[in-house]
Amino acid sequence: MKKIEFMGWKNCIELRSGKFRIVVTTEVGPRIIGAFVGKGANMVCVVPEMAGKRGGNEWKIYGGHRLWHAPEAKPRSYAPDNSAVDVKSTGDGLTFTAGTEKETGIYKSIAIKPLGKEKFRIRHTLRNDNPWDVELAAWALTVMDAGGVAVIPMPEGDRKALLPNRHLSIWPYTNLSDGRLTFGEKYVLLRQKKGFKNPSKIGLNCEDGWMAYVNRGSALIKRFKHTPGEEYPDNGCSIETYTCDFMLEIETLSPLYLLAPGGEIVHDEEWEGKDGFGEINTEKDARKYFKD
Repeated sequence: MKKIEFMGWKNCIELRSGKFRIVVTTEVGPRIIGAFVGKGANMVCVVPEMAGKRGGNEWKIYGGHRLWHAPEAKPRSYAPDNSAVDVKSTGDGLTFTAGTEKETGIYKSIAIKPLGKEKFRIRHTLRNDNPWDVELAAWALTVMDAGGVAVIPMPEGDRKALLPNRHLSIWPYTNLSDGRLTFGEKYVLLRQKKGFKNPSKIGLNCEDGWMAYVNRGSALIKRFKHTPGEEYPDNGCSIETYTCDFMLEIETLSPLYLLAPGGEIVHDEEWEGKDGFGEINTEKDARKYFKD
């Protein structure tokens, strides 16, 4: 790991795992603002007009990877993260935190551990620092750069069940017929395309515990633990994906918990950076790279 300047932010920290490297800013956040495989381009989106910015009292998108708590609500979910973060060594990685949000009383941290073989563990922690119980879920959102496609395994459930056991949540602004979404037998594909006026968002109970984004020959694969039988936010979603005219988000969620004062949620993602991908336009294309 080393300190670098990145897109106008000073004192960023670059961590490597094989040929996969990620960049974390320490001037705002915690935010992961770079993800590269080999000599490939940055897979995550950094909003150009936000690059290098810091300070202010309103939440800013910036881009990159962030930690929120679900279900989404204003102003709770939009607590600003415009201040410098504290960085601590864990011996085998680093922990980044801005402490407890004054707006919500929720403490947030992101701990990053290189695992080797182009993988990192990204550990998200929420702690209730209020003197009362709070119900929430950890929500890990990664803003990906334009032009790619999200690949999500369809939940299968018990094929012999008599009652519905696969959950699909559709947000009010989503148009299922606008051409960005493809529902296949095994995978859902959501494409990021410029020129679409309305955003699109769906969520699923992702039993397989992974989702990916493929763009310009590289892929970020996020793996996590889906726990059957637990209550998840947004009508049962353990993953969600959102796209607009300049980016696409791949999001994983923990189950909902009622946290007593001092209680914590720990939500782990394993990130893998891979290259050697061709265009993915159909489910058949996805099956070449993602096995059942």
